[in-house]
Amino acid sequence: MEYRFEVACGLSRGVGWRTVVRVVSVLTALLCASVSHVWAASFSTREIQVLGRAVAFIVPPLPAGATIAIAYVSGNAASRQDAEAIAAAMGEGLRAGTATLRSRVIDTNALAAGGFAVVIAAAGADGPQIGAAAKAARALCVTRNVDAVRAGHCAMAITTEPRVEILINHAVAAAAGIDFAAAFRMMVQEI
Repeated sequence: MEYRFEVACGLSRGVGWRTVVRVVSVLTALLCASVSHVWAASFSTREIQVLGRAVAFIVPPLPAGATIAIAYVSGNAASRQDAEAIAAAMGEGLRAGTATLRSRVIDTNALAAGGFAVVIAAAGADGPQIGAAAKAARALCVTRNVDAVRAGHCAMAITTEPRVEILINHAVAAAAGIDFAAAFRMMVQEI
């Protein structure tokens, strides 16, 4: 038994360039529509790993099963998508020393209820509201935005590009009752 496959490498007589352009345009639109729901988290997997290591240095240690709130700006779809992407990147939880912390996506307006040990600011959520909620909950506020830490809205900024850097606002951390082991404080930059 013999099989033959032939591939046409040109336009057949009934197909013109306009038809080809239309088909390519439709396929491109479908591809863009199917990919548009994919969202890259503002916190990379590496930054989440660094956060897990940093949280392990909190004194006293966080209890197993503590919650990490991933806060997004109320009514901001992009901020919510970012929060959900961060939570998805954490998977089943964040390993911090011997504890595994569970994540929960939460609206910044609901942060006042507390119930979390760490709060991560999703895109656009690292303003005064999250800082006040973290302080009231006596929780560590974490962001990628160094300016938010310098402004006193969050206690810790983590960046990994081009190299790993952790910036801690000592006054904000102390106001929230957060302290780190001396060995950790020697490895980070404090303001």
